[in-house]
Amino acid sequence: MFALSRCATPKLGPRKWSTYTVLGFLGYGVASVFSAVLASAWDFTLAMRLVVSFAPPLAFIAVITVATALKGREWIVFYQTTVAGVAAVVLLGRLAGGSVWRQLDVAVLGIGVFLVFGRLGCFHVACCHGTPSERGVVYADEHVAVGFWKRWKGRPLVPVQLVESAGSAVLVGLALVFSSTPGTAALVYATGYALMRFALELVRGDPVRPFARGLSEAQWFALATTVVCAVARPTWWTFAAAIVVLAGCVALVRRRIDRELFLPPHLREIDALSETILADPTHARRETRLGVGISCHTLPDGRVDWIMSSTTHPKWSTAAARRIADSLWTSNEIIEGRTPGVVHVLVAV
Repeated sequence: MFALSRCATPKLGPRKWSTYTVLGFLGYGVASVFSAVLASAWDFTLAMRLVVSFAPPLAFIAVITVATALKGREWIVFYQTTVAGVAAVVLLGRLAGGSVWRQLDVAVLGIGVFLVFGRLGCFHVACCHGTPSERGVVYADEHVAVGFWKRWKGRPLVPVQLVESAGSAVLVGLALVFSSTPGTAALVYATGYALMRFALELVRGDPVRPFARGLSEAQWFALATTVVCAVARPTWWTFAAAIVVLAGCVALVRRRIDRELFLPPHLREIDALSETILADPTHARRETRLGVGISCHTLPDGRVDWIMSSTTHPKWSTAAARRIADSLWTSNEIIEGRTPGVVHVLVAV
């Protein structure tokens, strides 16, 4: 993976427009033109064109509005909005007449084109980012100012947004190659995206995505997507995609106890507790929801001695503490405590 350095800018121009917003509108424009060209090539009626042009974006807006109201802040989840858009096309497509499958082809591929630009926007504002790696994109203070986790400022991260953007472009092209039969293009993109997204979730580092049984929300959506595609169009490749994702889900669920200490939500929880502990003059011990206790004191040389321990988590060990420490502090020293399960993490302020 090539080093990308500080090439991502969250703001554009003298008016400081959000790069995310600019690329989002650009993506919508390009996707609209793309969809119009496909609709013309496949001889859509006016009603069918209206469905594929307006049903997905209106469904997107409705879902985002409701989710934002419930969360109390802007909340955009690609899979949630896409499912709503596809459902709207299916319902309204029946009323419009013509082939619903063909309308799904246009709508799904249009969403795929939009995602190419949308993920570029995510890359520039540091949302939906990856986990630390030896090489990758490096975010700086301007990204922290727009919400990026300051703990990973200056650290190379896997550029998952760029991978997903490029992957979406490839899938759109591949789907067009196999678009002679109505519905095949939509299924090719949907199953291909599910496989790609399931894998990319393994190196996603943003914490806001909910997890259940060791799987992220997107991984559950990926499983549901491949199963629905296999049921809707039973072919060897739709069944193969569903089996691959199902096998991945089973493997991750079985290993959830091994992984949960290092997932982004738990790392952010430890970081939040460390801030609380530092602000408390007593540096009183706090404990995460997974049973990892943390406290600290300052050493004579100025370093902070973070004391981590757990008596309840079955996978807690010095190796686990080291992995957590490496995720939170670029420079640290690990010392095993005299008491079993206790680990000292020495960090320079």
